[in-house]
Amino acid sequence: MWSVRIAFLVILVAAAWVPAAADASSAVCLVISQDDPRKEIKRLPVEPGVEFHLEFINSIYRAPVRETMVYEPGQGIALTKVESPSAGVFEYYGLTTGKGQNGSGVFPIRRVVGEIRLRSHNYEHHRLVVGGRIVRLKGLVRDGEPLIIKIHPCGGKDSIAGGR
Repeated sequence: MWSVRIAFLVILVAAAWVPAAADASSAVCLVISQDDPRKEIKRLPVEPGVEFHLEFINSIYRAPVRETMVYEPGQGIALTKVESPSAGVFEYYGLTTGKGQNGSGVFPIRRVVGEIRLRSHNYEHHRLVVGGRIVRLKGLVRDGEPLIIKIHPCGGKDSIAGGR
């Protein structure tokens, strides 16, 4: 009798573990790396359709900008919204209504970018907000060096520390 109960428990545990393992193996992360993708700096888990943000000060207009993005399976990163008090920022993005939708400073957009390639002379005012976690980009690479932000399978890792 006990062997039947133990066998039943083993089956229940295995059945619960298999989907969890499959979910972990299919999980994706937002990966921050140097220009060479082998020089990975950080990983942050993301889910399809859940917003994350890149926030910075536009170096031309000296205005705050918030880009809202989502991960779309099969397409990568998609830009879904741009926010700024500067009409010039919207013109820079090729969004012709100036102040955004109804003058609100918020412009909904759908632009698949796949991955993000950044290069700033000063990353001081750049940050990535993912799932409530804030990653300041200053110090991850030297100012003027490129940063790549892309989607990659997590491989069971939550985050990888490192960088400069």
